[in-house]
Amino acid sequence: MNILGIDASNKGLLIVLKKNNSVYYKENFEKNSGSYIIALIDEILKENSIDLDNIDFFGCSVGPGSFTGIRISIASLQGLLFKKNKHVVPVISTEVLFNSYNGIHKNKKIAILKRARVDAAYVHIFDKGKTVFPPALVSIDSLKEIIKNSFLLGDESLYFKEKLNLNNEILSSNFSIDSFINYIENNKDKAILAKDLKILYLQKPLAVENFERKKQMKIDEDIYN
Repeated sequence: MNILGIDASNKGLLIVLKKNNSVYYKENFEKNSGSYIIALIDEILKENSIDLDNIDFFGCSVGPGSFTGIRISIASLQGLLFKKNKHVVPVISTEVLFNSYNGIHKNKKIAILKRARVDAAYVHIFDKGKTVFPPALVSIDSLKEIIKNSFLLGDESLYFKEKLNLNNEILSSNFSIDSFINYIENNKDKAILAKDLKILYLQKPLAVENFERKKQMKIDEDIYN
């Protein structure tokens, strides 16, 4: 099975190709890494003598994470697959990060925190290996209580530990390429057409919130998603 995955939800850009049983990847950590998506996909395909038509499944991180990076990666993939009957697995980035951790506390209560706004964090909590608190936007004021008695996983969790002087223990783990590919393979039943791929909206864009506040009206999510 041939798989192509894109992740721009974390720091930088990751393009992963699985061709038969071999895995290849490209990374870019420049400030505007999203602008390199098409070029890196083209590069990794050419280097491994394969084209988009021979990819069986695609995967794309839809969140939580960098709104700009995710938005660009979705748009890029939709452009590449325009008029192609190809399916894409929407990837929840925090699930991949959790699956990347194989330490002794795997079955304990583990919270993954990601930066959102100054006054909030994206939170995803697992216990005994399963989600008990799905990805959500949590205010800083409520964060301590929600993650009480949890281990914290990932580099961004360290930011909140230091900022809020949390007592939670930090566990180290990186976004694993193997876990990314495994997620796509294990969730093929959730694959959708590229044109239907949407970002995981846990918060409204600031422009939308400001418009709603100014006009005193609510905008349907489908309009800006």
